[in-house]
Amino acid sequence: MLGGILFTAIVGTWAWFGSLEEVSIAQGQLAPLGEVYQVQPATAGEVIRLAVKEGDHVDQGQTIAELDQRLIEKEIERLSYSLNAYRQKLAQTKALIQQTRLGLSTLQTISRADIAARQSSIAEEAAAIATNERMLSQLQVDREAQLARMDRLAKLVERGAFAEDHLFQVEQELRDRDRSIIQAQGMAEQSSATIAQLQAELDQTKAMAQKNELDATKQLQQLQIEATQLEASIQETQALLERSQTELAQATLVAPVSGTISALEIDNVGVVLQPGQTIAEIAPSTAPLVLSALLPSEKAGLVKTGMPVNVKLDAFPYQDYGIVTGAVHAISPDTKAHEQMGAVYRVEITLDATDITHEGESVAFKAGQTATAEIIVRKRRIISLILEPIRKLKRDSLSL
Repeated sequence: MLGGILFTAIVGTWAWFGSLEEVSIAQGQLAPLGEVYQVQPATAGEVIRLAVKEGDHVDQGQTIAELDQRLIEKEIERLSYSLNAYRQKLAQTKALIQQTRLGLSTLQTISRADIAARQSSIAEEAAAIATNERMLSQLQVDREAQLARMDRLAKLVERGAFAEDHLFQVEQELRDRDRSIIQAQGMAEQSSATIAQLQAELDQTKAMAQKNELDATKQLQQLQIEATQLEASIQETQALLERSQTELAQATLVAPVSGTISALEIDNVGVVLQPGQTIAEIAPSTAPLVLSALLPSEKAGLVKTGMPVNVKLDAFPYQDYGIVTGAVHAISPDTKAHEQMGAVYRVEITLDATDITHEGESVAFKAGQTATAEIIVRKRRIISLILEPIRKLKRDSLSL
């Protein structure tokens, strides 16, 4: 009897002072808090190597995946060959331009010297003609004077004032003057013919020099046009080559930051990626881990930020390692459809610990580890739970 009374007293005390936790259960996995970095290709290509798996730690610049580079490498080889060919052709063209300019300058120098020499010869012949004309004019004056003298002398001979020999001498001198005049006239005609020939040769030389200079100028202009076109081709090919080299570098996808692969969208090689397609997400090493969990909408009515949470990590059974405490950090403003759970809210839960102790060593939590969260929405006294059915019956009877 006394034992029964004691037991009843103990149970009553426990029911009066004791309490039970009412919880909402959510399931999810550890993920970094905040934004993650996405790894996306800049060009399309087939994945030929996948260097990481989900959950791996990567350093900044570490290879995530490689795309097929064969087409890009062939294009780079083709563009490099074309670029070298254009550069060699441009060097040859510039050498021809220099050679043509030198040839044109030499041609102009020779032409000017030839023209000057022929003009000098013409001037000499013209001077000779002028001298000959003056001499011819003087000879004609002398001939007229000699004729007048011969007339006077002939009259004197008729009168017997002079011997006839004197008249013969004057006549001989007159004949000498006539021969000199004829000779001077012949020389004048020859000089005129020489000048005409020299002038014709000068005109031909000028025409030939003009033609040669025009041909050389046209050739020089054509070479300059070719050089301009080659320079444009070199610039265009250089730009294409740089773009292809950039694409080759982009064919190796690397980690933009150090962190953990929180999501990997491809499982094996052979997948053809499109530009901008996300293949991996990296959580920065500096971002703290939170539990990103899904909470059924019917369990979310009383859940608020700041509520305490007990987290049970699947990788560390709570029977052996205990639970990890935390708190509700954020709740999504609306629900999303889930295939198995229906309408759910996404809840972020911060953890009070970042590791557990196993055999004396600290083991850090990793992104991607799954867990169950028990969100403590309220605590109720045990006596209240025991009396709840009685209160319900009383309310039902009163309503009748």
